[in-house]
Amino acid sequence: MRHLSTVDLKVEQSSGVTIVHFPEEVDVVNAPAIRERVLRLLNSGVSEMILDLTGTRFLDSAGLHIIVRAHGRSTALSIPLSAAIPAEGAVRRVFDLTAMARLVPTTIGLPGPRPAAPAPSLSCSTAGTRRPGRKPRR
Repeated sequence: MRHLSTVDLKVEQSSGVTIVHFPEEVDVVNAPAIRERVLRLLNSGVSEMILDLTGTRFLDSAGLHIIVRAHGRSTALSIPLSAAIPAEGAVRRVFDLTAMARLVPTTIGLPGPRPAAPAPSLSCSTAGTRRPGRKPRR
């Protein structure tokens, strides 16, 4: 039987996007539990996912493996996946050194709230309507 370290991941929904907040440290000890949770969420049919690493201060190769596996699964399921990383620090350096942003779309910090989809506008076009006093063309 496989033993997965217990990790309390904060997961939230915002404007239809599932945001998974990674813990302060991601390493070989807690990576299997995080990977399992992220893949389970992707398999559950989320519409879009952001991996939030803005509060993560340490990320080893096991953490990178989580991101690569999540990318593979999200691609297979046609679910948009991105990563939010801090502006500076170890996680940013790891992303820069490994060119992870070439694989997974990456933002510095969490993206702001998305504007609501615009309401359908009522067309005021006169195309296809008859002007008074004119006969339709045949």
